[in-house]
Amino acid sequence: MIRFFIILFFCLPVFANPESKLSNILNEMNSLTGNFKQKVLDQNGAVLQEVSGQFFFKKPNLFKWDYLKPSKSQLISDGELLYLYDPDLKQVVISQLKKLGGVSPAMLLVNPNIESLFEISVIQDKKGINWFKAEPKEPEKANFKEVFINFFQKELKDMRIIDTFDNVTEIEFIKVSRNININDAIFLFNTPEDIDVIKN
Repeated sequence: MIRFFIILFFCLPVFANPESKLSNILNEMNSLTGNFKQKVLDQNGAVLQEVSGQFFFKKPNLFKWDYLKPSKSQLISDGELLYLYDPDLKQVVISQLKKLGGVSPAMLLVNPNIESLFEISVIQDKKGINWFKAEPKEPEKANFKEVFINFFQKELKDMRIIDTFDNVTEIEFIKVSRNININDAIFLFNTPEDIDVIKN
């Protein structure tokens, strides 16, 4: 995951209470679905990976990243377990969410109590765009350092994630629909035959 052609962020007192502001926006989103484009860059801004696909979020703690191009893979949370499925490698890695501490960028969108997991602030980039910045309160349980989220008129637009190696993942959300009915079955992982199952 992440670090891109560098936009210089600097802190500004945009909102008096950024935690409440972000919580208010997220509390209005019980479910989200749409498409995404994702780009991973190294510390020098070189592109390491470009992928696209479809996403689903539903509270509490359900999400699915369905990577479709250039190759297929899935990242799924059923609320208790996290599945990382790579059909090319013919393996799925299964982890318990509680052992991961519930700290992941996706948890910002599906966890009803983000203040317990993240320190929230608001920054403005040099283009004048306001971003919410989230830092894990227990960084030792996370594989990232910072997450930046951008909304336009309360609609999710972009996410940028800085990992522990200072790589940057840029995610653009496209054709987003919120608060539509999403069947919980979408977040169930059915293990295919003849694949390796690795449990963390």
